[in-house]
Amino acid sequence: MSKLYLWSEFVAIFFIMPLLYFFELIPIHKGIPLVLVFIYCFIVMYNKKSISRRIFRIKSFLSLKEVAVKSLFLLVVSSLWVYIFREDVFFHLPLNNFWFWVFIVLTYPIWSAFTQEFIYRFFFYQRYRILFDSILLMIFVNALCFSMAHIIFRNWVALVFTFVGSIVFSLTYIRSKSLNVVFIEHSIYGNIFFTNGFGIFFYLPL
Repeated sequence: MSKLYLWSEFVAIFFIMPLLYFFELIPIHKGIPLVLVFIYCFIVMYNKKSISRRIFRIKSFLSLKEVAVKSLFLLVVSSLWVYIFREDVFFHLPLNNFWFWVFIVLTYPIWSAFTQEFIYRFFFYQRYRILFDSILLMIFVNALCFSMAHIIFRNWVALVFTFVGSIVFSLTYIRSKSLNVVFIEHSIYGNIFFTNGFGIFFYLPL
């Protein structure tokens, strides 16, 4: 496959589509393209026989321990931030709409965290590694792409946190070589935000 095709695909998925949503040129729910892109990426990787059981294995529980430590740190720091700067939404969802919070906590990992990690980590690093000479450059570009996907939320907090979060997720994926580990990490981070109120920056309805 030519590099021109890969670059065209790369730009279309990671830049053109977010921009179309940012300028409200696609009149459908924002979650639908995520699912469609996931299906496309799955088909591409499946046809190339790049999907194997190995990517779902958790080779070392040390990876999960690291995820737990980072998650605890994120819980404390983000909760303090919300309490200080946005006390009005501090743990708003579980306290005021408990069953909707339960629904989010149970469904977010599948419809959002897993699909995003498949696209932005597994697909991205498998599909486009021939386009980049350096893994550090790939991590940086991946962070730009992941942050770009969140311009639809129209706030700088979402962009900064997803940029940094993408670097964390990429390092976890590269070190663990496991989609499941980074999927678990992403799921925990997202549910922390939707629980303590930080999710207000990621389209959390009140």
